[in-house]
Amino acid sequence: MESTSQALAVLTDNDDHGWKASLDGGVLHLCLSRPPVNAINTPTWRRLHECINRIYDDASVRALVITSDNPKVFSAGQDFKDVRGDDGGAFGGPNDRRRYVRSALAAIYEAPVPTVVGVRGAALGSGAVLASLADLVVGGPGTRLTLPEIDRGIIGGSRFLARLVPEPLMRKMILLGEPVTGDDLHRLGSLAEFVPDEQITDVALELGNKLAAKHPVVMRLMKQANIEVENAAVMEGYSIEQTYSVTVPNSVREELVPDSSK
Repeated sequence: MESTSQALAVLTDNDDHGWKASLDGGVLHLCLSRPPVNAINTPTWRRLHECINRIYDDASVRALVITSDNPKVFSAGQDFKDVRGDDGGAFGGPNDRRRYVRSALAAIYEAPVPTVVGVRGAALGSGAVLASLADLVVGGPGTRLTLPEIDRGIIGGSRFLARLVPEPLMRKMILLGEPVTGDDLHRLGSLAEFVPDEQITDVALELGNKLAAKHPVVMRLMKQANIEVENAAVMEGYSIEQTYSVTVPNSVREELVPDSSK
């Protein structure tokens, strides 16, 4: 297994790929930082995919937190210059820009550690999708999620947002391109925390630290089980969870719940 410095140095030692990265107390913090509006271009998608994949073999990472350094715009989503450009790649082919987007989003969805996204300001398109893929979302009064694809000639995003909002609201978002506000998300129970906008990053990191404090073996198994049961029937999902539960070593349970009779 690579050491933390080998696995993450390429992310923490430079700001060339659209974020600032740090690792502290088991929390990998990726702060989107691509002025002026944190639009995500193809190199950033590729690097994000590489970063998440490295977490699988890096036990020092126990939680992932994604925020933005722009107080008004979390992310404007896909860099439209990439969309306009002809990258010469057929759909699904080796040079297909969309493949890098799908791979990065899949990596976040299937990340082996819990993910927190703190959305301060506007999150458009794939920026809103990043929030919908999180295990926990932190928002505030200024939070706005919008899927403007209908007015950009792009198809996609509905199944992601259905993880965060009810289907009727998702259809309104995807068909009309209208935003859902932080207040709306709070009323729906979609946010883990609803706080003043200026506290979003700090609270997201606090949640990351709480997650990182849990037993890493149990947390990684819990996260993987949660992914597998998301679309399963009730009892099928419980059966899947039980198969993960039996893989927890007895030593871990004894560590968590010591036998008082001994």
